[in-house]
Amino acid sequence: MFQKLILLCVTFVFGVSGTCLDPNEKELQGICFHYVKQNMTYDDARDWCHYKNPVTPSYLAIVKNQFTANFLASYARNAFGTSDGAFWIGLSRAHNWNQWTWDNGVLLDGWSNFDSQHSKTHAGEKISNGQWTTFDGTEKMYFACSYDPKIPPTFAPITTTKPPKTTTTTTGKPTTTGE
Repeated sequence: MFQKLILLCVTFVFGVSGTCLDPNEKELQGICFHYVKQNMTYDDARDWCHYKNPVTPSYLAIVKNQFTANFLASYARNAFGTSDGAFWIGLSRAHNWNQWTWDNGVLLDGWSNFDSQHSKTHAGEKISNGQWTTFDGTEKMYFACSYDPKIPPTFAPITTTKPPKTTTTTTGKPTTTGE
């Protein structure tokens, strides 16, 4: 009950002003957050935010400060119907020795919210307390996307190229045709 009262006060003070493109999204400090209750790996969740979000292209959630982390965890309890587990946020690194990078390409700098477990390569946020913990990226979890409604991100389309096929004509000479 107390958490709901705090959330109501936060919503009133900072205003969920309706600038998000979907009325079910939550806005904080000009950034819209879209909660997705589908279990996906980190890469699949990131691709969903980038290319499959029906509202607009977005990033896996970018968490700029402790206030935002607490806000996300609080709304996640309601959106995901649980206070246990974690959900993907847009923080990862290629290897354990690399620096953490947000989904938008910005390096994690100056502020961190990791619990004592941060030896893996992909970050999730705990629903119970808003702290970050790490995973290897293959786990399937719910996730949150984020975007600035004034300047939504754009991503190049995914393209695949088929290799040319070689066929033989009646003369026996190879020809190349594309499909």
